[in-house]
Amino acid sequence: MSKENFIVGIDPGSHNFGIGCIQKLGNDLKLVTAQVIKAPAKESLYERLKVITPKFHALLDELKPKEVALEDVFFAKNAKSAFQLGIVRGVVFAACLERDIKLFEYTPTQVKSTVTGYGRADKAQVQKMVGLLLGTELKTTYDASDAVAIAICHASINRFLAREVESTC
Repeated sequence: MSKENFIVGIDPGSHNFGIGCIQKLGNDLKLVTAQVIKAPAKESLYERLKVITPKFHALLDELKPKEVALEDVFFAKNAKSAFQLGIVRGVVFAACLERDIKLFEYTPTQVKSTVTGYGRADKAQVQKMVGLLLGTELKTTYDASDAVAIAICHASINRFLAREVESTC
């Protein structure tokens, strides 16, 4: 299986870090992996990152994607949550920079609109449509199916509309 056209989608979280990888073969999409890196909820952010970071790096080294799509920051319940999410996103940025992987961001509304046709779809609807689009039933968590949806969004969206992170910094 050629890894040339692997796209990794990331649903960043400091407790549940969703990763989805698809392979784009012409107009066809094939699921490679959908998983979650679970970090101990009761631990400090530092301890959670010690779990997430090496596993994420190892997965990138295994998959060798040319592009990673990341859910953009949209809302946080409080300042501390937003700050922690920003740090987790920093792990993704650093890992991609180290490997010269292009990084793109999509809002939750963009992802939902692309995958379901409705920007306010709930997680169950997104998961169901991801399965239909890939021709498989996804038996995974919403964090993993959301990550796959982000990868599908990137594979599907018009290239000139994609917002590459480096062009916005």
